[in-house]
Amino acid sequence: MTKDHDDVEKFNGSNWQALTRIIALAKFEFLQNDDYQIDHDDGTHSPHHSARCAYLAQMFDGSALDWVAAAHSTTPAIFTSFEGFVEATREAFGIADNNIKALLRRDLDALQWDDDIPVFFAEFDRLTLALAITSHETRINMLMGKLPQRLKILLAEQSLSFDNYDTMRERFNGMWAMDPTRGKKVTLGKKKPRCGACGKKGHIAADCRSGKN
Repeated sequence: MTKDHDDVEKFNGSNWQALTRIIALAKFEFLQNDDYQIDHDDGTHSPHHSARCAYLAQMFDGSALDWVAAAHSTTPAIFTSFEGFVEATREAFGIADNNIKALLRRDLDALQWDDDIPVFFAEFDRLTLALAITSHETRINMLMGKLPQRLKILLAEQSLSFDNYDTMRERFNGMWAMDPTRGKKVTLGKKKPRCGACGKKGHIAADCRSGKN
């Protein structure tokens, strides 16, 4: 039975990372579900390509869904190979292999610091490794460019400098783990006044309605 992935971002033609994720989800589904393979009399199996393509297409939306609907209507053979369908989709939306590096670099440049530090580093590591950026010096310099000023000041105050990227990441993750305010929202602003007549917060005695008709 086909599983629902309502919580997964659908591919709309512009969010190329979503396409990568739903392709991975589709492949996981094929491994678990016999509906996506053809059983032969000799006991062997082969991929049920049209079913696999249709499963992936169900996770398209917007322009991507319009495209695949039109493509299948005019050229049904587009569903005869799952790998061919994936490649045709990538080419149609400018995310073929020769463009992936530029897209990854764009996402890395746009990546902003997140106070949920482990999540930030997971994404930073994914993008730099995908781009084959492995030099400690290069990764540290790129990371320094994304740090908020308060953290740069903290590093300077503690006279901290790093030659090893992994050590730097572990230090920040440790700071995050030890932060008592982690995950708590801080509300800024003045405290609510307390009424001198009824004792409740939110108004002053002159505006109190408890003693008024």
